[in-house]
Amino acid sequence: MIKKVSILMLVIGSVLAQSPDELFNSAQASLDAGNVTEAESGFNAALQADPTFAPAYLGLAHVAMRKGDLKEAGSKLKEAIESEPENQGYRDEFEKMNELNTLMSKGNRSMKNGDADNAFESFRVAAEKFPHYPESVFNMGLTHFRKKEFSDAVGYFHKTLEIYPDHKTASAAIRNVAKNYFNNGNQSYKRGDLEGALASYNEVLSVDESFFQAHYQIGVIQSKMGDKDAAVASYEKALAVNPKFYKGFFALGLAKSSMNDTDGAIAALESAVDIHPGYDKAYGAMGDIYINAKNYEKAKQVLTMAITVNPNYAKGYANLGIVNGEEQDWEQAVSNLEMAVALNERDAMSFFRLAGAHNTLGNCDGAKNAARSSTELKQRFGGAWFELGMAEWCGGKGNKTAALNAFEKARGDRAWRKMAEYEIDKVKNPQKYEN
Repeated sequence: MIKKVSILMLVIGSVLAQSPDELFNSAQASLDAGNVTEAESGFNAALQADPTFAPAYLGLAHVAMRKGDLKEAGSKLKEAIESEPENQGYRDEFEKMNELNTLMSKGNRSMKNGDADNAFESFRVAAEKFPHYPESVFNMGLTHFRKKEFSDAVGYFHKTLEIYPDHKTASAAIRNVAKNYFNNGNQSYKRGDLEGALASYNEVLSVDESFFQAHYQIGVIQSKMGDKDAAVASYEKALAVNPKFYKGFFALGLAKSSMNDTDGAIAALESAVDIHPGYDKAYGAMGDIYINAKNYEKAKQVLTMAITVNPNYAKGYANLGIVNGEEQDWEQAVSNLEMAVALNERDAMSFFRLAGAHNTLGNCDGAKNAARSSTELKQRFGGAWFELGMAEWCGGKGNKTAALNAFEKARGDRAWRKMAEYEIDKVKNPQKYEN
């Protein structure tokens, strides 16, 4: 603590040891370099050293002008004149500022009257005569913006920021143009016009490279078009701008998974849940990856997290049912799959797997109900008809005609044809299969 105080005292002492001229020259150099805040501090330091030091007031007037505050600039110039009344240069500066005020007032009047061309000319002259005043350049952009000439408008808004980087209105205006292009992209995307959407999103980035949502949407479209490498690059650009964008990590994980980059996919999805611990879909996506890798313990861990953070997450229960089936834990499979279909009554595959689990446990009635639900949702899916046939036959205790009818329908699906024909033969010729 003592050391910090000593250093602070040395710094203060160093500043106090400098003359007003030295402080002024340093501040002026900062202003010339575009460091407005640093320059303002320097001019104020010069006035602290000598409250009558007129050049520092002039410097503060120039700072105020760079910030677009003509009223403050005029006030500081008056103080410079009062401190050094014999200096004609300060009076000349004040007169020039009156000229700037006149030009800006004339331009604003023309804008209000809807005369954009004359308004632009007034602002152009002001910008030419007073190149360090940002409002004239900003208003030139505004005239283009109101005529929906967005590209020209953005050019002037960027020039405004070159004069004064902290110009919040110019930054907001650039953002508004970018949002306009972004909304156009979204509309094209909803219509299925992917090329048009891409063009709009690229226009967003030409205006504002930091618009991370545009990078993300470009990635989504590139992924849909099958260019996964480009999609990954776009998602990474979005995340470079906004490292807390968890949906970007989710999309990145899906893209990397489709490219068989399992480690990269898991890392991205883990980043998503680190940012948003309640992100059930990210846990679900990790579950898919672990199931495909036959890492059932890991799959159960992440899927259990998925249904913990969202007890209504149907896919979490469905995938746990798949894992239970792979591990032949049929009772637990029934429990999870029943939850899955209760939460999503359109999940034909979970009804199919539920029917299979019931059949394995010998619960023919439960299997029939589940299999019928699956066939109603996917009428050409042979697997559902096969499980219905198994349930109807019920190991020889059921309805032979209903079983054969279901197996015949299963035969219509090439993937299930051989299995269905085998069961048909068993039903028709049971003696062949007796021990």
